[in-house]
Amino acid sequence: MPKSSDLPGRWGLPDNSRLTPKQFSFRLPVHVAAKIQALCEVYPQRSRTEIVGDLLTDALQRVERSFPLVGGGQVGFQPNTDEPWFEEVGPGSRFRKLANKYYEEMEKELGNKKPAPLYGSEIRVAKEDLEGQ
Repeated sequence: MPKSSDLPGRWGLPDNSRLTPKQFSFRLPVHVAAKIQALCEVYPQRSRTEIVGDLLTDALQRVERSFPLVGGGQVGFQPNTDEPWFEEVGPGSRFRKLANKYYEEMEKELGNKKPAPLYGSEIRVAKEDLEGQ
């Protein structure tokens, strides 16, 4: 997915994303709604759904990158250094598991009987990458 600085360039291209089977509805702060409306006018070839989806994607990627790495049990060794690998068990791990769960539910509603998960089952981290360990 593009960085936020890449979004204007992406908005000039065709959109091939799939939409959820159900609509999400929520109210926005006035200043946010005004900015989204302005983007819709600047990029009239994009729907409001596409613009909001891209903005949310970018924001979610930033949140994912900000999750602290929390080490659980040792799950193996790094191939080149034989340093231990640890399972990541922090909020990022919980987020990925829940995102996989909801993704699978939505894909099944769209008729995909065996969807592949969004995220792999396990994140491995080196001891030096763990926060507060």
